[in-house]
Amino acid sequence: MKRAGLTRREFTCAMGAGAAAVLAGCASNTSSNDAAASDAVAENATEEASQEETDRAQDEPAPGAATEAAASAPLTCFDMHADTVTRIAMQKYPPYDQELDRYTGDLECNNGELSADRMGAVRWAQCYAIWMPDEDEKISHVDWYHKSVKWFKKQMKMHADRFAQARSGSDIQKILEDGKVAAILTVENAACLDAGLEMVDEFAKDGVRIASLTWNGKNVLGCGNDNVDEGLTDLGRECIAALEERDIIVDVSHLNDKCFWEVDKLATKPYVATHSNARAVCNHSRNLDDDQFKAIVASGGLVGLNFNMDFVRNGGTLYTFEELAAHVEHWLSLDGGEDALALGSDRDGAITPSWLADCGMQSYLYARFEEAFGQSIADKLFYKNALRLFGVEEG
Repeated sequence: MKRAGLTRREFTCAMGAGAAAVLAGCASNTSSNDAAASDAVAENATEEASQEETDRAQDEPAPGAATEAAASAPLTCFDMHADTVTRIAMQKYPPYDQELDRYTGDLECNNGELSADRMGAVRWAQCYAIWMPDEDEKISHVDWYHKSVKWFKKQMKMHADRFAQARSGSDIQKILEDGKVAAILTVENAACLDAGLEMVDEFAKDGVRIASLTWNGKNVLGCGNDNVDEGLTDLGRECIAALEERDIIVDVSHLNDKCFWEVDKLATKPYVATHSNARAVCNHSRNLDDDQFKAIVASGGLVGLNFNMDFVRNGGTLYTFEELAAHVEHWLSLDGGEDALALGSDRDGAITPSWLADCGMQSYLYARFEEAFGQSIADKLFYKNALRLFGVEEG
């Protein structure tokens, strides 16, 4: 997830003219005042979109377009990270209450980047993260977690014809076969463990399958990438075993390097970086260096390709497909890399160019990766490796 304070205007500018249609499609979920404000933001978005995006992405299709091959081919997608649940569920609470304009709707139809009504015919397994802010005296992390889980569970009931929560690999397989979105609950920043390790039992009961220890800052478990000097706390070290005992996969995205290597030393099961890129391609502390990537490969874990422009291209500007693909190409050059590839889009928590931001572009993205690397690699990146992590083998 991007830093707190990101506004919907930034997202809308990144999405370009396609945002207006998205907002119009969800108008029934918005009050007349909110709808008018959102429409105004969308109307201005095209005018405010930077010339840089036009210059850099001129070879990419307009939002909503796809190649003929991508449109006709069946596709499975397993995305290991998105912030849609928290973005919508926690609009009334800080830091989201300070945003100039808001996300509206629900998981079925919303004005963000990941909305089920725009997934098309793609068989979709989605990790929905409950993100928690860094330490803030105004926030109870336990309450934040409870509110988010309650909203997620309500969504599963409201839209049972479109979604089902997946707690296991067999669940994922069946839900996809039934033509529904397999919704996997995850935690980004397990700061609510300030209430004690008993919260891990709640995670397991709620069906959480992946949990990261920190966000960018410091919490009771350890330090994120904003703090390079400190490692895991005693509670953080104990947390690794507690998560593994309950079959919850440890996520190292956002950890600083010192904490990463402590997790690597303590972990006895595969661990993942759900949304991190290659530091050799984009030199950002949120990305993984080659030794870290190799350690994840050795553990049997995965690394999810992050669409956030800050982590794709040095300088954090809007990028082309070739610049995104450079991360995959680099990982493929490392031993075992092709079996550790996954997607970790960070949708609804990142700034992404218009040709990729909306989930309706997934078929187009697959077609580009298939063209660049072949079907076998594209399939591993898009779903096969992630399914294997959850115990599902597909031919």
